[in-house]
Amino acid sequence: MSQTTTVGVAPPTRRPGWTRVGIVLGGQGVSLIGDQVFFIAAVWAAAQMGGTTAVTLVTLAESVPRALAMIFGGVLCDALGPRVVLLRTTSVRIAVLGVATVLALTSPSVWLLVVVAALEGALLGLGTPSFGTLMPRMVDGDQLGRANSVRTMVARFAPIIGSPFGAWLVAEGQLPVALGVVTVGCVVALLCLAPVTREISDPTGAPSGVPMWKRTGDGLKLLRSNQKLRLLFLSALCLDFAFAWPMNPGLPVLVIERGWQVSAVGLVIACWAGGALAGAGISAVVGERVPLSFRLVGSGVGIGVLLVAMVLAPTLTAMAVLSVALGLCSGLNGPAAVTLYQKAAPADRLGTAMAMLALAGIGCAPFAYALSGALAGLTSPELAWAVTALVAFGGPIAAARALRIPSA
Repeated sequence: MSQTTTVGVAPPTRRPGWTRVGIVLGGQGVSLIGDQVFFIAAVWAAAQMGGTTAVTLVTLAESVPRALAMIFGGVLCDALGPRVVLLRTTSVRIAVLGVATVLALTSPSVWLLVVVAALEGALLGLGTPSFGTLMPRMVDGDQLGRANSVRTMVARFAPIIGSPFGAWLVAEGQLPVALGVVTVGCVVALLCLAPVTREISDPTGAPSGVPMWKRTGDGLKLLRSNQKLRLLFLSALCLDFAFAWPMNPGLPVLVIERGWQVSAVGLVIACWAGGALAGAGISAVVGERVPLSFRLVGSGVGIGVLLVAMVLAPTLTAMAVLSVALGLCSGLNGPAAVTLYQKAAPADRLGTAMAMLALAGIGCAPFAYALSGALAGLTSPELAWAVTALVAFGGPIAAARALRIPSA
């Protein structure tokens, strides 16, 4: 990979203002609601048609291509620019989902869901790094943290609407309607992206004459050469790993072992989502007035403490209260971490950098499930939860070290 002395986020071509940011994030919000509708609808429909095996196939079909495509998505973003990648991937998604909607009207099947999930996952993976580069290109550096906070709020709010809506549609036997909703969400996102991203400049630093497939390792090379970026990536990786098992498969296992109702799972997750939404909202309001060290390091310590405290909670009420606090810390931590990461990334490798950050969350989940699940089987769910939660403390430690490195 060629060396560059240009470090930091790409300067906006022209300050678009919060109206344009609102249009982009509004379109993303509609699209994310559609994504949640699709995921829930696909999983529920697969369960009805083929049981656990079908659910596993659909889940793997969506997650594996998405993770692999992110590597190429970052390279494409740096080579072609985020506008080109986002408009093309979203247009193809509309076509795929439109065809799937028609087929679901006449011949719904597990294999239809598997194929659509795989294509959806791959297209989302290609587009995710590009979307992650939009905020640094649209707002000035002093407003970047606030923009990322608003983006986090949109991401947290979408599942609250999309998940129950998708479940209701499939329960009513309306899989084609669910697919149609996702298609409409993509259309709205495309209509919002097209005019707003017109002002974003084309890439200027991508090396020429290098085949695309030879650049798939650029992300690892970038992390190896940039200590600050590497530490911030490690911080995100630790926190994502610590969250993965406790707040996904670990929570139902713990609820069942303690003899609580299944509704307890939904309650704890809803409390976390509400806290995360509030935390991102606070971060958007206070902006830079709260020191970055508190928003990044302090909240990271809070996440580790609260994850451990949750497994020790004697009652469901106590766990729900702790879950709200955990979400609050997450809402403060996430936007601060993303903002600092974006500012530390080289301008001509921003797509590659964002691809690696996205992989920290998606890529570590299967390993966390396997390791923590095996530990739970050998010992107990409580011990597996606690051991996994302790990994979270690596996040604030790495972040604190990163903050000591001056910006280039």
